[in-house]
Amino acid sequence: MLCVKLYHCLCIIMDMSVAVPLMYTITLYLDEPDILVNVVMMTSSCIHGSFNFLFHMINHHHIRNVTYEMVHFSDLMKPHEEIIVQRHIEKCVMYHGVSIFIYYSITFLAIAVPFLTQQQSFPLSAEYPFNTSYQPLFTIIYIQQSAAGILISAQLCTNVFMALLLWFATARFEILIEDLGKVTNACQLFECIKRHQKLLKYAEEVAISARPFALSTLYCSTLCLICIFLDLITDQPIAKMLHFFTLSLAALSEVYMYSWPAEYLMHTSKCVAETAFHMLENNHFIELRKCLQIVIMRSQKPIEVTIPCLMPPLSLNSFTTYLSTILSYFTTLRVMMDEDKN
Repeated sequence: MLCVKLYHCLCIIMDMSVAVPLMYTITLYLDEPDILVNVVMMTSSCIHGSFNFLFHMINHHHIRNVTYEMVHFSDLMKPHEEIIVQRHIEKCVMYHGVSIFIYYSITFLAIAVPFLTQQQSFPLSAEYPFNTSYQPLFTIIYIQQSAAGILISAQLCTNVFMALLLWFATARFEILIEDLGKVTNACQLFECIKRHQKLLKYAEEVAISARPFALSTLYCSTLCLICIFLDLITDQPIAKMLHFFTLSLAALSEVYMYSWPAEYLMHTSKCVAETAFHMLENNHFIELRKCLQIVIMRSQKPIEVTIPCLMPPLSLNSFTTYLSTILSYFTTLRVMMDEDKN
């Protein structure tokens, strides 16, 4: 554990050693939007990766518990449970696989650019307040930026892992709903109630583990989108606009990566109450009415990935609200720019 914490501290230091010269570069190119947007995106990625490392250190206990529980459950899955889990894997495997591929491909492409072209000397468009053209300083900076880029790409994949935990909790609720619908006696019902109590605690711990990572993703993506849209309202070539549009989709996809499974988790955690309510109509469970009512009451409050005053409950509805808000800001800025020209 000490080695893991030291490794995280080293990664944070490496990320910040790249973020500082990028911040310095921002001050040099405030009047050049094309370069400024790219540098802001790189800086945001560095800060995002540093926060992910920090949150991983703080939440290590929760992440370890939910991961061990997932591994333990996967080793003991029954055939019908495996079918439900596999259905969720098929639903999101392409999206998350492409996301991981993009994270690493962008990094390795940036590392290879200085060898292929002469437009920049280092993988990142960072400027230093001293001469970096002589050896061995040039090689040291090149290796340091390359290593930091790979670490940042790896840490951004933590978003995929957090989404995986949310999907797994959703699958557990669906398994419980299916088993609850097959209950025929009091013993099976008591077993489902115990599983529901444990599953609520597990899902809450998953939400606690995921929400700081979702928060950093939301704020860093918002910063990138604001810079991209500020550049889009100026007159740019079609190639540049397509490039910025692609960057905006990448930033939005990170937010969607959390909103999608969070929506399903909220829905399935509430569906347990609907299944228990339908069981009240069965005369076999009249004596257990109070137990079913407890299940219904516990399910009234869905599991949400949220932080009060900082981040609203993540869902597809909140994602559309987030998207419409950004587009309204973009429209307002566009109108203001047109009025200034007139």
